[in-house]
Amino acid sequence: MKKLTELGPVFYAIAVAGFGVNQLVTQNFLTGLFPVPVGVPLRTFLMIASSLLFLLAAVGILFLGRKWLAAALAGSCFFVFFLVLHLPILLGDLKNAVLWTPPFEALMLGSGGFIIAAYYINTGAGDARWVKPLNLMGTLSQYWFAVGLVVFAVLHIKYNDYIQTLIPAWMPGHVFLSYVVIAAFLLSAFSFFTGLKLTLASGLLGVMFLLWVLLLHAPRAIGKMTMEPEWSSLFVALAVCGAAFTVCRQTQVWRGYHVQRGALAN
Repeated sequence: MKKLTELGPVFYAIAVAGFGVNQLVTQNFLTGLFPVPVGVPLRTFLMIASSLLFLLAAVGILFLGRKWLAAALAGSCFFVFFLVLHLPILLGDLKNAVLWTPPFEALMLGSGGFIIAAYYINTGAGDARWVKPLNLMGTLSQYWFAVGLVVFAVLHIKYNDYIQTLIPAWMPGHVFLSYVVIAAFLLSAFSFFTGLKLTLASGLLGVMFLLWVLLLHAPRAIGKMTMEPEWSSLFVALAVCGAAFTVCRQTQVWRGYHVQRGALAN
């Protein structure tokens, strides 16, 4: 499990790069995740700029020295989309449940970036001036991530019949599996809010999303190679998986730090 959770930032970076490549290939904002209106001034320029920022952030997380800065850049991009694009749309029609998915995907992706930034600045060389701000953002992001889990649990309850149709036909017990997912969202959110069994909950949550990537999203995306939404869904699941695994790693880092301090004190 340790080796798997260490890949959390890598999974997140691959997903972020995937968003950038997807936009550049289609020459359009991601239709579900970033529904930027057609009439927005400089729309093409903004699409290219955001794509390049995603690619820059991904390269930074994977290869550069200041990984915490690259992760914070990715998180900031998603938060900008959440605040400037999604939140006004959502507040304009709160009763429309269909509008709740993209904003909270963006919120969880932004939270994931800052969770990873906090992890990196606590485990490697970083600018001391950014330790407290990034730890604060990492802590807040953990709660925002949990809010997203609660929202998706509610949406899964509301649209449970539809959710069951997304489960591959070869899997048995569609009804049972759909409720397992709802329970996993709610229990993970409780753990994220309270800190109880956080290592276990975040690790299992990451495994669940990774299984979705491998068993659900990858076959759908490969079967529909030119369908941008299928690839976007795959990368969202992979990014959330990476963020969850990083929370698992972060809690292990903190536990090791406190154990070390206790040994030195004795």
